[in-house]
Amino acid sequence: MARGEGPVLTSVTAAYLQRNLRPQVRSITVHPPGIVYQKPYGTGDPDLAGFDNQTTPDRKLAQAAQNAQQGGSGSPSLGRRTYHKGLQTIMWRADDENDDELTFEVQYRREGETTWKVLRKDLQEPILVWDTTTVPNGTYFVKIVASDARSNAAGNALTGGLESATFEIDNTPPEFRIGSVRLDGPRTVVTFDVTDDHSPIQMVEYSGDGQRWVPVFPTDGIADSRTEHYVVTLVDPVGPRGLTLRATDSMNNVATTQVSAPSGR
Repeated sequence: MARGEGPVLTSVTAAYLQRNLRPQVRSITVHPPGIVYQKPYGTGDPDLAGFDNQTTPDRKLAQAAQNAQQGGSGSPSLGRRTYHKGLQTIMWRADDENDDELTFEVQYRREGETTWKVLRKDLQEPILVWDTTTVPNGTYFVKIVASDARSNAAGNALTGGLESATFEIDNTPPEFRIGSVRLDGPRTVVTFDVTDDHSPIQMVEYSGDGQRWVPVFPTDGIADSRTEHYVVTLVDPVGPRGLTLRATDSMNNVATTQVSAPSGR
């Protein structure tokens, strides 16, 4: 160093801990009862045969890049839509401004209750299919809690949550209450009520052969309540197999009953 020249600062390196921000659950979608989705064909790296650890850092980065292209925790990749009675699909959209890896806990409670019950823990995808036949009929809420604990030390991890709007669970079919089966000249008149403890009646039909179904409307003209009254007038005589009645409520629960021909025919 020449005389009179001082030291020269050429670079500075500083290490810092980024401030952790709380993850956000932006929205929750509760699909109609019974609507489920098949898993799509895989588009990422396949698992390696004979290699136990499929979660090495390189493979995690590859999976993270694939998830980012598909929207991360915001939009799970879905396959073909189908129907399965008793199942309820719940999806949500969540993000983290630190780009932390998120896991999810799904909680639920019935209307009128104050305690949240845990349905699933440590979910990595923003979708859950719930077998609702495991709980009583009623009005329910779900809550999604997102955690960034996998990317932060225990003392720095944060959670964020969101509650859904109410939705109905009903897996019990309607009930028939047969009033009378009588002759009115050459015609047969059947009167009955259809009731449901939780959901409105949606449709009632009858069939004489179990193949051709004829819709029936309630006496008030529209099926929109949990109790409906019906009068069916048949021009043709009831056959030896009787008359089959079928009722469906708004949650796609189905009930059937059989009515025999009136005596005296």
